[in-house]
Amino acid sequence: MLLLFAVFLDSIFQHQDMRFLFISFLLFTHVCLSQDTTTQSKIKHFTEKAEKYLDREKALSGYYSIDKNGIKMFASAKDKAVGKAEFLLKWDQIKQFNEFELSDCRTRFDTYKLGKLSHSPDVCVHYVKPDSGNQKLLSKYRIAIDAGHTAGDMAMGEIEKKEVKFKRDTLNGLTDSISFSEGTLTFATAKLVEEKLETDGAQVFMTRAFNGSTAFGVTFDDWLKTSYKSAVDSLCKIGEITAEKKKWFLSSKCTKRDKFRLIFKDIELQKRGEIINNYHPDLTIIIHYNVDETNTGWTKPSNKDFDMTFVGGAFMKNDLSSIDKRFEFLRLLISDDLEKSILLSSEVIKSFEKTLHVKTASVTDATYLVKSCFATQEKGVFCRNLQLTRFVHSPLVYGETIYQDNVEECKALNKETDKTKNERVRKVAEAYFLGVLNYVKNNSTSK
Repeated sequence: MLLLFAVFLDSIFQHQDMRFLFISFLLFTHVCLSQDTTTQSKIKHFTEKAEKYLDREKALSGYYSIDKNGIKMFASAKDKAVGKAEFLLKWDQIKQFNEFELSDCRTRFDTYKLGKLSHSPDVCVHYVKPDSGNQKLLSKYRIAIDAGHTAGDMAMGEIEKKEVKFKRDTLNGLTDSISFSEGTLTFATAKLVEEKLETDGAQVFMTRAFNGSTAFGVTFDDWLKTSYKSAVDSLCKIGEITAEKKKWFLSSKCTKRDKFRLIFKDIELQKRGEIINNYHPDLTIIIHYNVDETNTGWTKPSNKDFDMTFVGGAFMKNDLSSIDKRFEFLRLLISDDLEKSILLSSEVIKSFEKTLHVKTASVTDATYLVKSCFATQEKGVFCRNLQLTRFVHSPLVYGETIYQDNVEECKALNKETDKTKNERVRKVAEAYFLGVLNYVKNNSTSK
């Protein structure tokens, strides 16, 4: 057989045209095999990423496909069965997708839907950061900071259900009463982090302008006076609430707490994501303080104390119910925001542990970590499908540091009316800052 093949090759190479055709055939075959290998590698990479970080319950395969043609998103399993794609990105379009920075999700929908990728500057605007000439470490970085919640006082903390209020109880280690709101802590922390980052050269944007402010630039009370009715009208108009429900929301039966929880909360979180994305940050810091979930009613202090951080991902069975959620699933899948968020969060959580001397949570330290999250390869960093981890278009760290209801933490956090002067809050701010610095130092080649 080998002898016959050798004779065949000899006969081919005796004719110049045949030699050319044979060599062309070999080159074509090599290119095809190479392209096929590259495509298979991409299919493997993105399939594993979806399973590892995004599809929490392995129940979302009806919404997406990853194959030789690229990545598709579908509005339903029924649409997938008939090949009706909602979003389509071919393999040669992914790099271009990630090169554009768009703040408006709807613009992205129009641009990328069904593979209609466009270079038009009217549709896709690539933001070029100005060169300030400043040689400080963070001089090329735009950083957004979101101070979680809104309460600037205990009255608003009660509306949000984000406050710690304990009576004096020497049996449980409290020699004085405890009273503070989480929104006040997060805002003070954010202001301190802002100062540190700006001193090191960063441009910083805060989603909340003052203590008690919302992302709309006013207090919740002022928003109720100026925007509540129009918000209810809009929700009714787009079918989010019925006419009967609208009537209830505008009646005296609807409490202030109802208005906050059922109308304002989601709208305001969407606004935070919108204004962060409009800023085009290189990274985003989302600041929260935690509590012990098992401390029923929060009427007395707890002995638990942990730090943890969240990034995007861990979508569950009913989490792809709208077009914007499906788009964000796609964005997290094909961009490197998730990988960078894990790196950033890892540096911050290590800084928490070192600076605050509080344990980093493992997956078994809270029920929601088991039921709603993916543990990443980095200690204390968990994928969780929160509104801001989903809608913010940049590497991010969503910090949940120290348990406010811990017996020692609550006493420390209760000190000072001006929380920017509170020693424990200042330590938390320092931990965020040092974590960001370490991330930038370790990833400086990316800038």
